[in-house]
Amino acid sequence: MTLAATYIRTDPEGALPGAEEQRRLVEDYAAGRGYEIVARYEDPGAPGKLLYHKPGLKEAIDNIKEAEDWEVLVVAEPRCISDDESAINELVHKFSLYGNALESPGRDWEEFLAAMRSYRRSQSQRG
Repeated sequence: MTLAATYIRTDPEGALPGAEEQRRLVEDYAAGRGYEIVARYEDPGAPGKLLYHKPGLKEAIDNIKEAEDWEVLVVAEPRCISDDESAINELVHKFSLYGNALESPGRDWEEFLAAMRSYRRSQSQRG
């Protein structure tokens, strides 16, 4: 069985789905995939851009580096992590280095990886 964690972020502007709706989405997704949820991280009212300004997400990132309690982090949608695509790609890159995955009902791990690779290629071509 794949061990999973969930991540919920609500924002001050109310642009993201509410916490209960996100909880339902991630738990339904995990159940549909046969994942066992072993950790839950939340950042209520957190701003959208920077990864490390979200204590719950920072704890999840620290977990993949140290405890390795789970393999997949499930979010309701990518913008629940960050409003900034480069921040999402940074997280995907970090997860790929540690053998973890990020998934959402609308984007599986392979899609996250493909977007990250495309982003990294475009950045290297700019430099």
